[in-house]
Amino acid sequence: MIFELALDQFCLFLKQQRGYSDHTVTSYNRDLLQFFEFAHQEWGEQVSELMKKEPIRLFLYALHNDGNKPRTIARKRASLLSFTKYLIRSGEIAVNPLATIVSPKLDSPMPVLLSENQTREFAEIVPSTPKEIRNKAIVEMLYGSGIRLAELHGMNIRDIRFAESTIRVIGKGNKERIIPATPFALKLARSLLDQRGIATPDTPFLLNDKGKRLSKRQIQRIVETELALVSSASKRSPHTLRHSFATHILDNGADIRVVQELLGHASLASTQVYTHVTKDRLREAFRLAHPRSGE
Repeated sequence: MIFELALDQFCLFLKQQRGYSDHTVTSYNRDLLQFFEFAHQEWGEQVSELMKKEPIRLFLYALHNDGNKPRTIARKRASLLSFTKYLIRSGEIAVNPLATIVSPKLDSPMPVLLSENQTREFAEIVPSTPKEIRNKAIVEMLYGSGIRLAELHGMNIRDIRFAESTIRVIGKGNKERIIPATPFALKLARSLLDQRGIATPDTPFLLNDKGKRLSKRQIQRIVETELALVSSASKRSPHTLRHSFATHILDNGADIRVVQELLGHASLASTQVYTHVTKDRLREAFRLAHPRSGE
């Protein structure tokens, strides 16, 4: 099969079968087209010739020589690996050419967090106007349940289950999760909806001034502005609140597999970064508190 035809079918598979977003599918397509442009003049256009160890190894080596960061190279390798697995399942190739091509070692940056004191300080700020209530509800939903920006953005009124103290979100891969919501976040959500008046269950939970669904970029800006009230960190994003949620509940005794379920991580490895954060915090507490820590 010609590479570009196989790529079109792969992207369709990601969108229709895996439920990936347009943005994610575009990223896969861009990475794989870059590989094709690098390799096709020497190895041709057939998948069976291109998806071999030598062209892939030379492509990744060229990325390194061009000064690409390890994280960028690892992402492009991951795109090639996903495509390879798809081709194997569909019978286009029989052998995984990436089996012995390792991903570059990454320096994983520690996530930016709010302290528990900062979250309490934010909770004590009393909103008065409908917009202030909405903005505070955004922060408290993100921190209170650890949901992603896209999950909050897509929430409708019916997804907030006040009687059960839960919310329903659609995560990566179009997977549904029912997760707990804090009483404080639900109280703000109720106040917001009461001020808006009658609405159908399918009405978006978050609306802008024109009565349309609040965009992801608008949510990001609101979070950045709201967190500036309690944090001077350069990064103040919805993901900051998700990181803080995970770290704080681990610090307070939650099991890591429970946290994995709450965050909607497919792999436990994605959740384990928070255990490293917690260990670092424990070491720092020990260093500051123990009288012999400096000996």
